[in-house]
This record gives sequence, structure tokens and C-alpha cells, in this order.
Amino acid sequence: MRSTAMVLSLAALLAAGAPASAEGDEASARSAEAGAPAPLAAAAPAPPQAAPEAAAAPAPPQAAPAAARWCAPELASLPGDVCAFLPAREAPGPRVLMIFLHGVVQPESGWQWAQQRGAARAGARHGVVVMMPRGRRGIGPKAMEDWWCWPTATAAQASHEDALLAEWDAARAELERRAGGRFERVLVFGFSNGAYYATSLAMRGRLPVDGYAAFAGGSGARYLERAGAQTRLRVPLFVGWGGKDPAHRDQVALARMLRRLKWPSKALGKPRAGHAMTDDQVDQAFEFLRGDRRGAKKPGRGRAARPR
Repeated sequence: MRSTAMVLSLAALLAAGAPASAEGDEASARSAEAGAPAPLAAAAPAPPQAAPEAAAAPAPPQAAPAAARWCAPELASLPGDVCAFLPAREAPGPRVLMIFLHGVVQPESGWQWAQQRGAARAGARHGVVVMMPRGRRGIGPKAMEDWWCWPTATAAQASHEDALLAEWDAARAELERRAGGRFERVLVFGFSNGAYYATSLAMRGRLPVDGYAAFAGGSGARYLERAGAQTRLRVPLFVGWGGKDPAHRDQVALARMLRRLKWPSKALGKPRAGHAMTDDQVDQAFEFLRGDRRGAKKPGRGRAARPR
């Protein structure tokens, strides 16, 4: 196992089209040129096993274009075009659900498959079930307004968030039915634009979950610090970034903000990494979020209410 191996590589970033931040109302979102999509298998290898509900083997890209379906062929599909990965064997201890929030995705490009496969690979490595919801169109940063993104701005949250989280609720209920029981711990992992949204959810105490991890995204913007200062639900938050990522200063500012707020957190920068999440960062995020810490919630408290 190489700690420097990329779960979501720079090639996957270019396929996702975004070393972009989305910082709500305090700053305009930065955008970057979207590179040509790299082969999905090269960007993020498919997990070693498929979800039980995905009966068919992955078809060649030319036979089953990504534009025809949101979820990669080897993944299960849940209501609302939410994708799911179930590991062959779950890790011992409390049952864990990882909710993965993707970066920006150009419509009908199929670039989401690289990110989904990276998330599934993390689920396979750690023996956890992964749920991968889809964002919304029409709320993206400049030049990506109609791409699949998350509602990081206050206005977008007012328009979309309730319906979005209700969609997660329905998908989670179906996934629990298929997986054979409720999840005792729920963790939210966000990449790029998904990390900015995960940070917003954490600072507002919006979801009854057990922890967050933000990779290559998230910031210490003033409006987030104001929200965090008023939030009672302070679940642990892991922050990971690459030193070669043009937006990494946002994550450095986020880590500093969390320290000012005395928020339970851990940060890990990789000087040689770009806009990516590495195996080592993912490993340490799981270790931090699943570990016993003074003042942390006991396993199971996050399951009393579904994400709303």
C-alpha cells in the first residue's frame, strides 16, 4: 500500500473540471479551465468487487456511454440517481456509512465515474458502505453554472437544500434496506466543490452525522466562521489538501479557523499533491473520525435522525 497513491488523481480533477472553490456569499467562486477527461480506469481504478445489486459486468465505454447513466455500471443505483457501493465485507465494529459529495461535473460527460470509483475504492479499502448523491444544475460557479454542483451559496441552499437532503434521506432508507440494517455511524466526505459544501453543512450543524472530511475544498470564510461560532453540533472535521493545488490556501485558512473555534479537527497537507485526495489522507481521515476522542459522540448517536 503506497500512502502517496491517489484516490482521486489530478487526472480525475481535470475530468471533474474543477480546482474551483464555491464560498457562498462571501466571495465569488473561482473557476478553472476544464481539461480533457482522462480514461476513468487510469484516473481511479474500479473497486475490486461490485455492489450486489449491480448484476451486469461493466460494459465497454463505447457500448454504454456515461451520458446514458449517472452511476458507473458496477455501482448500485438508488432513488434520485444516488449511487452506492457495498463492500464484500464490512469492517468490524459499528456499521459505517460514508456519504461522498463529488466535485463539479460537466453534464453528459461521464466524468463523475472517476470520482465515484475513487469513493468506492476508499469504501473497499476501509470496509464501509458508500452512498454517492448527485448535486444540482444551475447553481455552479462562473462558466460552470449549468454543471452538477452543490448549493454552497445561501440563496442556492434556500432553493435546493431541503429537497436535496430529503433525497439523501430516501436513498439512505433504501440502502439500509438493501444492506440489511441501519448504519450506526455516518461520515460525510467531500471532494473539491463537495468539500466546500461539506464544510458548510458542518459549520451550520445541518446534519445529524458523526463527522466530516473535506479534501481539496473548504475555506475559512467569515460567514462560515460566524455560523460555526453559533453551532452546538460540533462533530469532528478532517481537512486534507495538496500543496500544488492552486486553491490550497483556502484549506489552510479552514484549518486555522477550526483551531480558532476550538472545533475538533485534524488537518493534513501533502506538499507534492495537487487537487486530489490521497490514500494516506483518506486513511487518516477514517482513523480520526472513527477514533475515540474526549468529548466525541459515542457510536450510534448520529443514527437517531436521518440526514435532514
